[in-house]
Amino acid sequence: MLNQRNLASGTNLNSSAGAHRRRHRWMLAAGALALIVGASGCTYNPLIGKWQIDHRSKETYVTYVDPLSKHIKKETGNTIIEFGQNSIAVSGGSKPATEDNIHYQVTQLPGGEGDEVKIYQPRKDDPSNYDIDTARVSPDGKTAHLETPSEMVDLKKIEQ
Repeated sequence: MLNQRNLASGTNLNSSAGAHRRRHRWMLAAGALALIVGASGCTYNPLIGKWQIDHRSKETYVTYVDPLSKHIKKETGNTIIEFGQNSIAVSGGSKPATEDNIHYQVTQLPGGEGDEVKIYQPRKDDPSNYDIDTARVSPDGKTAHLETPSEMVDLKKIEQ
């Protein structure tokens, strides 16, 4: 009888341990899925929306101009930039343009000084290679400073 009790309790322990392992695996899978979803761009992006070019602090000639720089040059007359989830639309002048397949990487700046947003644009001649521009958005989300290889502009958020 003693052996049967040990076997019975061992069986109960094993089934209880199996349930614990299944629950643990499920929790690990749920955590991994949450991490993947979080890394896939579901984070808040303060740059999304319409912005007006408020001030241009640099405009230089470079041999290669990335798509965003090309469309915000003073000569285009464009004054509005709309950052979408996967695109950038530039308008307000005689040469509006839209760039697709845009990706963003948002990093909070230390000390509550706002957010830095890296803007990844695929190159037309090599889509697996990206041009990267950087925007620094103020803590209140109403102004931003955008730097490209040939342009530096200050932006004001257009409230909608």
